Amino acid sequence: MSAAQGASQGAARRVPLRTRVRRGLGVTARALPFGIWFLGQVIAANWQVARDLLSPGLDTTPGIAAVPLRCRTRAELTLLANLVTLTPGTVTLEIGRRVHVIYVLDIYAPATADGLRELIHATETRMLKMMRGTDPPPPPTSGARRISGISGKEAQP
Repeated sequence: MSAAQGASQGAARRVPLRTRVRRGLGVTARALPFGIWFLGQVIAANWQVARDLLSPGLDTTPGIAAVPLRCRTRAELTLLANLVTLTPGTVTLEIGRRVHVIYVLDIYAPATADGLRELIHATETRMLKMMRGTDPPPPPTSGARRISGISGKEAQP
C-alpha cells in the first residue's frame, strides 16, 4: 500500500468536526437528565442506609441476583456495573463475559429476583437511552434468579 492510498483511506474514515460536535452535544444533553435522576437514586439509597444505621436493629434483606442485560458494548457494561456499585447498599459482584448477565448484591433486596431485576433494568434503560440516543429494546421478561438471600429480620435473635 502506498502512502497516498493510506492517506486517502485515513481521510475517508475521518468524521467531520461539525458531526463530532453535534454528537458530543447530544450526549451531553442526554447526560444531564440522567445525572439528575441518578443523583436522586443515590440520595434515596443514602437516606435508606442512614435511617437503617441510626435505628435500633437491622432492617436489611440481603440478596444476590443474576440479572440478564441488554448492554452490547464493554463501555455500557462497565458504566452499568459502576452505576450499580455507586448506589449505596448495592455491589456488582460479577459480569458474565459470554452472556451479558450482571450479578448484584443488594442489602435491601426486594423479596423476589424480579423486584431486583426491575430496579437494575430501570437503571439500564435510562443509561442505554443516554448512551445510544434511542429507546433500547424491552428488557428480558425472565431470566433473573435469586441466588441467595436471607431476611435481616429473621436473622436477629
